[in-house]
Amino acid sequence: MSPRGGSTKGRVVVGPSPSQRERRGVGPMTTKGQERRQEILRAARTVFEDRGYVDTRVADIVAEARVAQGTFYTYFDSKEAVFAELSQLVVEDMLSSLRAERVTGTPLERVTIGLRRFINAFRPHAVFIGLIEQVGTYTPEMADMRLALREAFVERSARGIQHMQDEGEADASIDAHMTAEVLGAMVDQTCYIWFSLGKDFDEDEVLGALSSVWARAIGLDTAGLEAAGLDAAGA
Repeated sequence: MSPRGGSTKGRVVVGPSPSQRERRGVGPMTTKGQERRQEILRAARTVFEDRGYVDTRVADIVAEARVAQGTFYTYFDSKEAVFAELSQLVVEDMLSSLRAERVTGTPLERVTIGLRRFINAFRPHAVFIGLIEQVGTYTPEMADMRLALREAFVERSARGIQHMQDEGEADASIDAHMTAEVLGAMVDQTCYIWFSLGKDFDEDEVLGALSSVWARAIGLDTAGLEAAGLDAAGA
C-alpha cells in the first residue's frame, strides 16, 4: 500500500508525466495543493539534513512526507528540483535577516551587533548551508546561490566600514571592500566550523574574538574592548 492508502503494485514512478507538468502552469494552486507542496518541502529538508544530498532519494522524501511518489511528481520534477527550491528559501530567509534596519551605538557596538545578527541568521540553517556548499562543488547554480549569500554580507559590511571611514572612526587607508571580503571569510568559516561541523565554542567567547579582530582590522578605537568584555583576541 502507498502511504496515502492506494496500491503501488505494478507501478514504478520515475518522474513527472507530461500531464503533471502541464497542470503546474494552469491557474493558481488550491489551498490543499499549497499545503501538500509545503509538506513535501518540509519533509525533503528533514531528509536532506538527516541523510545528506547524495544519499537522499525521492523515495525517502515521500516516505517522510507520507505521500505517494506520484504526488511528489505533481509538484517537483526531481530531488534536484526540490533541493534547489529549499536552497533558495534558505538563502532568502538569511538575506532577509541581514537586511534588518541599520543599528545605532558606538562603532564597536555596531560591529558586535552586526556579527551577532549574522551568527543568528546562520545558526538555524547551518546544516542546509553545508549541503549547499557540498552540492555547489559540482553544480554551478548552487555555487552561485552560496556566493550570493556571502556577497550580501560582504557588501553590507563594506558599506559599514566605508561609513565609519567617512565619519573618521575607521582607518581611511584600508580598502573597505577587500577588508570586508577577508573579515567576511573569517566570520563565515567560523560559523561553518561551529554550526555545520559541530565544533564546541562558547558563544560569548566567539563573538568577543570576532568583534575584537574585526575592530582592530579596520582601525577602530579598541580602548573599550576589555571593559565591554570583548577582548578575547588579546592586546
